[in-house]
Amino acid sequence: MDFLSPWSLVGLVLVPAIFLWGLLAPRGRPVTVGSLLLWRRALGRGPAGKPSAKVRLRDPLLWLDAAALALLVATCARPAIRTTAPAEAVATLVMDRTASMRATSDGRSRTEEVLPLWKKVGKAVAGAPMRYVIVRSGSNGDPAAPLAWQASEPLAAGDVWPAAIEEAALDPARPVIVATDVAPSIPIPANIYVLAPGAVSRNVGLVNVSSRIEGDRWWLLVKAQAAPAAAGQWAMVVSDGGGKVLRRIPGFLAPGKEAEQVLDMDGPPPGRLVVGLDGPEDGFPPDNAAYLVLESGRQVRVLLAGPQDAVLRKALEAREDTAVVFVLPAKSISANEGDVLVAEGEAIPADWPGPAVAILPPEAVGPVAPAEGEAAGEWRIAPDAPLADILRRDPPRFGSVRRYKVAQGGQLLLGAAEAPLMVAWESQGSRRLAVLFGFDERTTDWPRRWGFPLFWSHALDWLVPGDRRPSYFATYEPLAPIHGRDAPAPAEVGFHDNPPVGVSFIGTDEGFQEGPGRDDSAAATEAIRRAAESARRAAFYNLWPFLAAAALAAILLRSLLAR
Repeated sequence: MDFLSPWSLVGLVLVPAIFLWGLLAPRGRPVTVGSLLLWRRALGRGPAGKPSAKVRLRDPLLWLDAAALALLVATCARPAIRTTAPAEAVATLVMDRTASMRATSDGRSRTEEVLPLWKKVGKAVAGAPMRYVIVRSGSNGDPAAPLAWQASEPLAAGDVWPAAIEEAALDPARPVIVATDVAPSIPIPANIYVLAPGAVSRNVGLVNVSSRIEGDRWWLLVKAQAAPAAAGQWAMVVSDGGGKVLRRIPGFLAPGKEAEQVLDMDGPPPGRLVVGLDGPEDGFPPDNAAYLVLESGRQVRVLLAGPQDAVLRKALEAREDTAVVFVLPAKSISANEGDVLVAEGEAIPADWPGPAVAILPPEAVGPVAPAEGEAAGEWRIAPDAPLADILRRDPPRFGSVRRYKVAQGGQLLLGAAEAPLMVAWESQGSRRLAVLFGFDERTTDWPRRWGFPLFWSHALDWLVPGDRRPSYFATYEPLAPIHGRDAPAPAEVGFHDNPPVGVSFIGTDEGFQEGPGRDDSAAATEAIRRAAESARRAAFYNLWPFLAAAALAAILLRSLLAR
């Protein structure tokens, strides 16, 4: 049990004073009698005196007076029982650690400039339980932050204000203190308090680096942006991983401008690439370089046309480097949409140039055409057939299958001449495969066998070998293992983004922000104090009404006995 007004307990010193008064105060009342002669004779037999202390301590009125006083003092001390944990947060600190907080001015980062504002609040409310939230954007977070913030809960948000408004909406009575660099330009809830020193952007940075590779030719698209207060002209430099400069463009970027240029590069693309801006220091190094690595032969993008067979899709997606996308049956599918086409019960488009698989084709595909009637399916592997090793594993059972005929140019992989099950051929320099039976239970139990996903994994490697898979530049983070390599990347600042086209998202709009400051330190301190006191009172169940009732009962009983 706790007392919300413990100083009131000083009044308990009056309880022993009541007993002392009861022992020392004169007792009795005057009584008129006819003669004192009888009293003198009675008292003459022994000494006269006051009642003993033992007799007085037995007086119930004395004890009722002490009990009533003790209960009144305890009532004023407001006893209560704790009902919730005392460490429950009474306020939230939202710490901005996005890209703009790393910008420096006169040797100090924006994070270092906002720390004194927060320390004023932190010292004034020391001991109040706080909830810490970090808002950061990928690798742009500022590592130079207190350990308390490192152990806090980060939010996946690229801008601090949506995160702060979301926090404020969780509990409108809880103050939210936002430590950032620029005061907001949007209306914010009343329970948000801003600690922002204000900032002027001198940032110069890359906004986008994209790559395109076709055979022995490759191009880079580079976009950059500079704040109006940026110092001087900037050159764009492209170098390989060993520091050899491949292209340098002086005067690429000017203050307050945006620049965009496509570079037509000569020679084979290097394994690693650095695209950077060279010029005066702007205090914002993360946006000034992009680090890229040449990726080749990784993911296979499968276009699946047909009835969206769940068993087939699951088998195709068994490999981590395979992405399956459903496409609508169409006469024309662009080669840029995927690496291999799997058409189940659909015809392969005539203008599809890449590798393809036809499952139960309704019409002729390559050297394969439908025939009349049905025949018993037989898992017979043709000599020296591609994929023969994987086809020999875990042969399934077959019922009757639809008949097809194979013309010249087709290579039988599985089945017999009168009942072919798999046929391979080439078209426009790409490998093709026809699977001439369905996957329903009446035809075969192959989809339920462990060899089914293994076959499709090997079939994709055969249809799209590594040397025919598209190459592209992908960005990577510093110290992160490069895909397919054990060695870590160099320890420069980088940003991670790995879409198939190799786009590197470098800059952020908030990284170029500038704006006024705002110091709500005093109001934030008072709000936290009020919230802490309110939380402290709300964490207890009051007992003083019961004690007040008991004190009143003691006073009434004393009045009744004294009559």
